[in-house]
Amino acid sequence: MVILSRLTGFVRDVLIAGIFGTGPAAQAFFVASRIPNIFRDIVGEGAANAAFVPVFCEYLVSRPRQQFLKLVNGLFLIVAAVALALALAGILLAGPLVKLIAPGFLIDPEKLRMAVHLTRIIFPYLFLAAVSAFLMAMANSLKSFALPASSSAVFNCVMISALALLIRPAGPSGIYLLGWAVLAAGVFQVLIQLPVLVRNHIRFEKDAWTLKGLRQEGIAQIGRLIAPRLVGTSIYQLNVFVDTIFASLSFYVGEGAIAAIYYANRIIQFPFGVIGLALSNAALPQMASASSRKDMEGLNKSLVFCLKGLFIAMLPVMTGILVFAGPLVQVIFQRGSFGSYSTAITAVAVFFYALGLLSYSGVRFLSHAFYALQDTRTPVKTAGLSLALNIILNLVFVFVFGLGIAGLALASALSATANFCLLYSRLKTRTGFGLRAAMEECAVGVLASSAAAAGAAWAAWQAWFSLQPSFLGLCLCLLLAAIVYACVLLSLGVREARELLLWLIRRK
Repeated sequence: MVILSRLTGFVRDVLIAGIFGTGPAAQAFFVASRIPNIFRDIVGEGAANAAFVPVFCEYLVSRPRQQFLKLVNGLFLIVAAVALALALAGILLAGPLVKLIAPGFLIDPEKLRMAVHLTRIIFPYLFLAAVSAFLMAMANSLKSFALPASSSAVFNCVMISALALLIRPAGPSGIYLLGWAVLAAGVFQVLIQLPVLVRNHIRFEKDAWTLKGLRQEGIAQIGRLIAPRLVGTSIYQLNVFVDTIFASLSFYVGEGAIAAIYYANRIIQFPFGVIGLALSNAALPQMASASSRKDMEGLNKSLVFCLKGLFIAMLPVMTGILVFAGPLVQVIFQRGSFGSYSTAITAVAVFFYALGLLSYSGVRFLSHAFYALQDTRTPVKTAGLSLALNIILNLVFVFVFGLGIAGLALASALSATANFCLLYSRLKTRTGFGLRAAMEECAVGVLASSAAAAGAAWAAWQAWFSLQPSFLGLCLCLLLAAIVYACVLLSLGVREARELLLWLIRRK
C-alpha cells in the first residue's frame, strides 16, 4: 500500500506538472500546501505512530477494554481540538503566514493574492489529516494495516480524478479547483478508515469528552513520548521552511524555483522511501531488542549490516540519478505547461539533491539506533546543528556565489551529510560503532559496479533513445543498468551479491 501510495502520488504530480508547470499558479499552490503540511507532519503523522501506538497497544494488552475506549475518546478530543484551532488560526493569519514563508511573493501582488486565497482554502485539510493520522494509529494498534495504509493512495486517487476530469485551465480558476480537491481528498482519507473502527466496535462517546476524561495516565504518558518527536519533526520541517523562503526569492534563484524543488524532491523521495524507509523500519525492532539486552555488539552488528545493505542498494541508484537527472525529469514531467525551462531548473535541483541521497537515508538509520538506545535528544541536537548549517550554506551559495536553485539543493545535501557525520561520531563514542572495516570489504566493488552500470545505461540511452525520449526507453535503460550492476558485482566477488543470489535460488 505504501508503494501504491507513492506511485499514485507520482501520477498526481505528473498531472499537476502538465497542467500548471512551474508557473505562478503552481508556485502559489505549493506554498499554500506547504504551510498546512508542515503543521500536519508536526501534530499529526509525524508523531502519531511514535507516541500513540505503543500506549494504545499497552492498554489493549494489559487494561480493560473500557479503559482503552476512554483513552481513545479523551485523546481524540485533544487531537481534534488542537488541529481545529490551528486550522482556524491558519485561515485567519493566511496573509502574514504566506509573507513569512514566501517573502519573494511580495514583489508579485497577483502571486501573493493567489497564495493567500489558496492557503485559506487548503488550511482546513490540517484538521482532516490529523484525524486521519489518529485513526491510522488506532487501527495499527488493533492489528489492522492494509486499509489505513491505503488512505494516502485514496487521497491521491481523488486528486488524480479531479485533475483528469475537472481541472483544465492553468490559471487561477484551475488552481483554486485543485485547492478544493485537496479538501475533498482529505474527507475521503478519513472515511476510508471508518470501517476498521466499526469492525472493532470503537465508539466515540460525547460523555467521555469531559475534563475528567482528559486527566488520564495514558494521555500524560503519550505527552511524554510525543514531546521529543515533536521537536525533531519541527526541526526537519524548518529545513523545508527555510528552503521555501529562499526559493521564493526569484530574483536570486530564478523564476519557478518553489515548484522545481517540489518536483525534484518527489524524484529523490521515491528511492528514499522504498529503500531507506523500508530498511530502517525493519531494523529498528532488531536494534531495540539488542539495546534492551545491553548488547551493544549486537546493536552495532545490526546497524553495520543495514548501512552496508543501504550502500549496496542506494549507491547505484544515486549514481543513476546523477547521470540521468535531465532525462528523468524530461520523461516524467515534461508535457503541457511543463516546458524545457521547467525541465532544466528541476533537473539541476535533482542532480544536487541526489548528492545527499546516501546521507538522507543514513541519518534515518543512525537516528533509529539512538531511538533504540532510548536517546531521543542526540538526533534532535544534531538536526538542529544541521538546520543552522543549511541556513548558512543557503546564504553563502545564493547571495555570495550566485548558485541559484543549485545552491539550495547543494546546501540541503551538505547539511544532511554533516548530520550523518555528527551522528556517526557520537554513536562511535557511545557504543564503539564503526563502519570502516565493513565498507572496505565492498566499497571498491560497489563503486566500480555502479560506474559500469551507469555508463552502460547512458551509452544505450544516447544510442537509441535520446532523440525520442520515452518512459519505455528509460525503463529499458534502467533494466540494463540493473543487469550490468548485478553481473559486475558477482564478477568482482562481492560477498553480499553472492549471498543474495544463493538466497534467491533457495527460495525458488
